[in-house]
Amino acid sequence: MESIIWEDKEVLNKIDWIKKYNGACDKWISKKPNEISKYYSYFTIEEHKLFVEEICKKINLDLSGIGLEIGSGPGIFSNSVIKIFKKIDKIFLLEKVPNVYSLQKKIAKYNGTENKLVNVLGDFNNIKLPDESLDFILDFDSIHHSENFELTFSEISRVLKPGGKLFCFDRGQPNYVTKNQINYLLEIEYSRDYKIENGIDPKMYFTRKMNGETEPYLKDWSCNGIKNNLSPNIYLFRKKSIKHFLRSLYGLLVPFIVKKIINKGVNITTHYQSLLSYINIKKIGGIKVLNLDYSPKLNVSPNEKMVFLFSKKF
Repeated sequence: MESIIWEDKEVLNKIDWIKKYNGACDKWISKKPNEISKYYSYFTIEEHKLFVEEICKKINLDLSGIGLEIGSGPGIFSNSVIKIFKKIDKIFLLEKVPNVYSLQKKIAKYNGTENKLVNVLGDFNNIKLPDESLDFILDFDSIHHSENFELTFSEISRVLKPGGKLFCFDRGQPNYVTKNQINYLLEIEYSRDYKIENGIDPKMYFTRKMNGETEPYLKDWSCNGIKNNLSPNIYLFRKKSIKHFLRSLYGLLVPFIVKKIINKGVNITTHYQSLLSYINIKKIGGIKVLNLDYSPKLNVSPNEKMVFLFSKKF
């Protein structure tokens, strides 16, 4: 598996959050491929492929040629995509954490995809590839870490060919969620188990905001896409159930201040489109809601996922 360096490894290794993830990678390298996949994607490798495959079929997506995965981690998403689409020639796995390379190699060897994957040590806000050189870009819960959406989308648009795709499994908060609730979500402290898994002192106070998390609004996605010549399609995949309906209803109707006072479901936000889909209104307000049929075996696997598909205009 080829490796390319765009950023100074020694400089990166001095950054606190990178040191933390380097340590986690060194610990996880002894794990089996499916265990590594669970840490990063909440799916086993095969379950992840089936999950992605169902979504690709339902949005009529076809990928081929040369791509790049932003903030790829061990490359679980790219491995799934390569298995689904046989006409993919190569995917660059762009990561800022140097020690993740060992995990990428392990996953690629397990999947037999070494000849189609290239490790790249770099920053997704500084993609050192020529203009209009990529057929597609992938994102699995990475772009929301960007502190500069405008720059991120500008770089993505620059390197995509006309007609190229940006395919994201990520998050976008409803535009009506208050800033107070957004700030609350970012100040949630990680659990002791998470800290231990990721090489963080369990006694250390460590929040989602401190981990580089953000909670972008839907308008951050759509507006920056349109501004950079990328036409957005937004999908919400969810498993239809009474439990999901009641949870979504609670998230939409109960004000944040009340949730906070009773300390129940403070982290729940709801796109109203999800509720309307129960009365067969599938597309409204720029979001299309589709059923998620596949049932993963792991309890931690998501029962709802937002998917963004941008196409660069000719």
